[in-house]
Amino acid sequence: MSVATNHTRKNEYLCRLCQSTNVELIKETNVKTALESDDFKITDGRYGLMLSIFECQECGFMQCLDVPDTTDYYRGLEDTEYESSRKERMNQLRMILKKIIKISGGKTKGLRLLDVGAGSGILLEAAADLGFEAEGVEPSAWLRKAGQAHGCKINADIIPHPQITGPYDVITLIDVVEHVSNPLEMISNAQLLLKSGGILVVVTPDVKSIAARIMGWKWWHYRIAHVGYFSRNQLELIFSRLGLKTIAISRPSWSFSVAYIRARLLRYLPGWLVLKERPWMQNTMFNLNLGDSLMIIARKS
Repeated sequence: MSVATNHTRKNEYLCRLCQSTNVELIKETNVKTALESDDFKITDGRYGLMLSIFECQECGFMQCLDVPDTTDYYRGLEDTEYESSRKERMNQLRMILKKIIKISGGKTKGLRLLDVGAGSGILLEAAADLGFEAEGVEPSAWLRKAGQAHGCKINADIIPHPQITGPYDVITLIDVVEHVSNPLEMISNAQLLLKSGGILVVVTPDVKSIAARIMGWKWWHYRIAHVGYFSRNQLELIFSRLGLKTIAISRPSWSFSVAYIRARLLRYLPGWLVLKERPWMQNTMFNLNLGDSLMIIARKS
């Protein structure tokens, strides 16, 4: 589809969180071509290339309202770079799982975990190693197949799905809600699959973070694949409406190779200011916390 749109009609859109018609265009798209699945790659580094962003004047939610549904783009998605960074991503997801285990009382045996937007099953693999009964849903057929090759149970594409039956003790949505056209519906469908007392874990970029404010429209999370930009207040609003009680809020660290950081720095700095590429960079990893990612854990009543 083309993303060139003439925004002339008043009240032509509804906010995807509160359904208000009081939404205003705050950033016009700079995407000049029709959208394809490649534009939604998890590893897309074209920061600052984004769809038109509207802000709800009632709840403050920033959202891309020109794209009615992103699911089909993800169904056709292939992302070899994502799979090649499995080791680094495994490290960061283990850190998240350890926090979940602590909140769950320190046990994992017999606990059912569902990962929504499971990618190639990196979190599922880590969760199974830690003792969870883990399965996931993922719209990309290519990523599902990659996950199955690692022994992960990823057969369904989205929820609700007849193969996905609760109740689950833990449901995770790690860097997922910012990618979907109806995040409220996704979170609602997830909480319906939770058992009473079960926990829901949402991780997403924080549009109100210091890093986001400093970088402005050059913030690395402004990109085509992100169609919703959340703050803590909006996520807590969703949870309260769905009968979920927030029990923990933190800012997770991420694990990157030096090669990954170098490639991303080249998006912002001239080449002469960045270290030359070296073989050791690919295997040298470190944890980084820029404070611009939110993890909110909520319990179902």
